[in-house]
Amino acid sequence: MRVALLSDIHANLVALEAVLAEIAEADEVWVMGDTVGYGPDPAAVLAALAERGARLVAGNHDRAVATGAGIELFNPAARAAALLHREWLTGEERDRLAALPLTFVAEGGFTVCHGSPRDPLWEYVFDLGTAVAAMRSAATPHCCHGHTHVPAVHELAEGRRMINPGSVGQPRDGDPRAAYAWLDSASAAVELRRVGYDIARTQGRMRALGLPDILADRLAHGF
Repeated sequence: MRVALLSDIHANLVALEAVLAEIAEADEVWVMGDTVGYGPDPAAVLAALAERGARLVAGNHDRAVATGAGIELFNPAARAAALLHREWLTGEERDRLAALPLTFVAEGGFTVCHGSPRDPLWEYVFDLGTAVAAMRSAATPHCCHGHTHVPAVHELAEGRRMINPGSVGQPRDGDPRAAYAWLDSASAAVELRRVGYDIARTQGRMRALGLPDILADRLAHGF
């Protein structure tokens, strides 16, 4: 099965649409959390993913927008965006976010989560040592996750892997293009991909809607 891996879309509809155009042939789409937060179009992003039949897990921004949980841990700009998203989304949309699972297990032996199997909402896995420790909590040989906004594939012992496709809507690895990945669920082979999108369009919408300038500015630089 050919699976498209998406994470950290962060309400960036323009970036998501660019990715969706490239993954039209995917058998499944898995989204590793933080569908909302930061960007200008939370409702439209949720609708686009629902139309595509994507499978989602909760990220820390999703929970903060849906229920307020953990919002006190956010920096001021992230908190301001989350509070705006709470206002913009309907009660039904917030309920859908609140109902997202922390993890799911997919065909081929993949745990899908936002942070890590050890801490699905909050743990950042940037290095191999953290990946090894986090995977002790997984019941599967592989894990697809996000949260860092940095694409990475951590190769563990006996062919086990932690796969992070990077961020669709707010990359932080110095490349401002939207990031995603292709996964062959039978072999666990991964291809990290990038696609350009109209960053200025997203920035303009963010500024027009009163989101913090820093969240718009950083999109042009990919950090």
